[in-house]
Amino acid sequence: MQTTKTKPRGLRLTLGLLTLCLGLSTSLVRSAEAELDMDLMQTIEDLNKSLSSNISLRDAKASTSDAKELHQLFSKVEDYFTAKGDAHDAVDLAKKSKDLSQAIVKQVGSGQFEAATDSATDISRACRACHTFYKKS
Repeated sequence: MQTTKTKPRGLRLTLGLLTLCLGLSTSLVRSAEAELDMDLMQTIEDLNKSLSSNISLRDAKASTSDAKELHQLFSKVEDYFTAKGDAHDAVDLAKKSKDLSQAIVKQVGSGQFEAATDSATDISRACRACHTFYKKS
């Protein structure tokens, strides 16, 4: 009869430890997601520089590729600030940058490189405006 009591207690202990480990790992994942990935932001900055350069070189293929990738990355930034809450300006700036990236694809596709240059400049301005309020030192 003692072995019957020992097994459920051991099982309860094991389940308790598993639950604790699961809870801790979930907390760690949420904590890691709580901050915007600085590598993502660096990638956006690098791509934005590449985009401006490629537009000025009138390299439609490279400009289009950069703009499409920026569109995807700004979608992630928009999602992050939407989930974070209380960051309406950042959500708006990310959406604006995402829309500008999409506009650049169309502008470059139709040979409107001057308009694409203006849109790329507007992306840079939106980034600076957002960093003024949200970038950590």
